[in-house]
Amino acid sequence: MYTVESLNPQNQDKWDAIIQQCPNTTAFQSLAWRDALASAFKQLTPVYMLVKQHDAVIGGLPAFVFQPIPGIRLWHSMPWNLFGGIHLMDNAPTNPEALITSVETAAVKKRWCEIRWTLTPEHTTTYGDFLTEIGYERTNHFTHLLKTDGDVDTLWHAYNKRVRGAVRKAEKSGVVVSNTDSEEALSTFYDIYLMTVKRLGGTPKPRVLMQTLLQRKIAKLAIATYRDTIIAGLLYLCFNRTMTLWCEASVPAFLKYRPNNAIFHYIITQACHEKYEWIDFGASPPGNAGLIAHKEQYRSTQTDFASYTKVVSPLKRALWTQSEGALRQIYTWMQRSG
Repeated sequence: MYTVESLNPQNQDKWDAIIQQCPNTTAFQSLAWRDALASAFKQLTPVYMLVKQHDAVIGGLPAFVFQPIPGIRLWHSMPWNLFGGIHLMDNAPTNPEALITSVETAAVKKRWCEIRWTLTPEHTTTYGDFLTEIGYERTNHFTHLLKTDGDVDTLWHAYNKRVRGAVRKAEKSGVVVSNTDSEEALSTFYDIYLMTVKRLGGTPKPRVLMQTLLQRKIAKLAIATYRDTIIAGLLYLCFNRTMTLWCEASVPAFLKYRPNNAIFHYIITQACHEKYEWIDFGASPPGNAGLIAHKEQYRSTQTDFASYTKVVSPLKRALWTQSEGALRQIYTWMQRSG
């Protein structure tokens, strides 16, 4: 039987050590990610739990309560459909029922209007059917994963030939890719990022979130320069055995020099040299065939995962559904104006 213990300043030093012993955990389960989100978004309250068996800590349950407007609180195992769920150390017995029941009990007591578990690909297979059986609605997603095997030469020859040609063109054109911790470079990258997100119709992440992740050494910023001008960049996350490609930006006028291909190859090379086993290219909108094809040119493989949602208070959830679009527009305007 599992029990849970709330993460607090007295026991939080155990978190990363435990989480890194759980299979395939990524930056999204790290303590640095929790702290960065909590500081950047006042609407997010972390409710992280250590999972125990016979008084021994065997895993963790990372989650946030999202309160976008007064009276509306939603429990999400991770915001933005990023991997959350229950993470147990290797060889720990799989028995999620008690943990899921404890969250549902807390939802009634604390008046959360929605529970959402977003599971890793492995846990989607392990726990997904059980969640569906007890009344959760499944939403399918997918990401793209590349197994590195630490061999950059093999990966290079596996790329689609157009990718190899694009990387060579970037090099011949004078595009230089490097990691940077410069505040000036971050500011330039963020301006390009805001323009990129606006062009693609997305919602930008706040600069303070990126800055905190970089300061906590869980993120790195790769930039592509052309004649000493930053023309593209990608903020990526590093934790345990996985590098995760996260926030990408580029200046359209310089895309002819193929800076994005150069950045992807640079990060893949870094992952091999630093002995990371996986590169996660991130989830893609199902209808964005161009983005999906771009990721698969590096021979990454589409990998399915799912989120599972149960509405506890339909009236409150309906109120949030009606308000979400307008609030998202206000938030986007604030990021671009800031």
